[in-house]
Amino acid sequence: MPHEAEAGGIGVLLPNGVPGCTGDTLRTWIREIEDGPFSSLGVADRYVYVNHEIMMTMAAAAALTSRVRLMSAAFLGPLRPTPLFAKQVATLAALAPGRVSLGLAIGNRVNDYAAAGIPWERRGRIMDEQLRALAEIRDLKGEENTVGPELGEIELLIGGASDPALRRLVEHGDGLVSGGLKPEVFAFEAFATVKAWEGAGKAGRPRLVASMWYASSEKPGDLAEARLDSYLKDGGPPEHVISGIARGRDGIEAAYRAYRAQGADEVLFFPLLDDPSELEFLADVAGSLPVVERGEPTPDFSLFESGPSMKGRHA
Repeated sequence: MPHEAEAGGIGVLLPNGVPGCTGDTLRTWIREIEDGPFSSLGVADRYVYVNHEIMMTMAAAAALTSRVRLMSAAFLGPLRPTPLFAKQVATLAALAPGRVSLGLAIGNRVNDYAAAGIPWERRGRIMDEQLRALAEIRDLKGEENTVGPELGEIELLIGGASDPALRRLVEHGDGLVSGGLKPEVFAFEAFATVKAWEGAGKAGRPRLVASMWYASSEKPGDLAEARLDSYLKDGGPPEHVISGIARGRDGIEAAYRAYRAQGADEVLFFPLLDDPSELEFLADVAGSLPVVERGEPTPDFSLFESGPSMKGRHA
């Protein structure tokens, strides 16, 4: 079920994927996000990396917050057995009732699936199984539900704009979560999402959530850039579509305005450093930004007429 987001909301992810980030640092960020001007607290997922596990981190965030919305951006469900996936989701919904935005994606790193012992070619089918499992347990009560606690209200966002991803979205989801794409590329995913939604005859409008990396520093070649290079080394979006880093106050505001112009209901910012001063900087910028009117996605199809295709980014 989609939630009524703050107009032009700005969310921030925890630095759970920053090498060396400690539990104490995560708790500091969680508390400050809760007290800040943010609409969502996000957590990213990786398997073969130095990050803290996504659902345990979100559970910690649920325990330390009561206001901010909790968003997985995005939870790579097929890396987990379906019963465990369903139990984790239902447990998180119970810990943070009415505050969970479950962003789901299949991911694009072969090494994650190899490490988990999951056949790469089955990832899409597993995602379908998991979405059906959530639908099946949604109405089960008490002892009828042998998977876990009753599944409370959650918002379900799907990553990607391939044909299978759009099918999953209109069958099960409430909207799109887009990861680390330039605003002009986000426009393609947002446009495809809206058209698929309308084509399926669904009421209202899908939620559209965009995201990109940020840093307070305005100097290229710094530690933030090195961190992003490390994060993308074994996969991630293709180079021609990656958002890059929104740098400094002007860069963050420009990115926010650009995503809003392409229809984003909410913009998430991914930190590349775990220093709490990075969060304080973003909070200061977010708190002073005016609400920018949301536009409608208007992709420039000429961008890809002779260049690399977006097709197949998510199966």
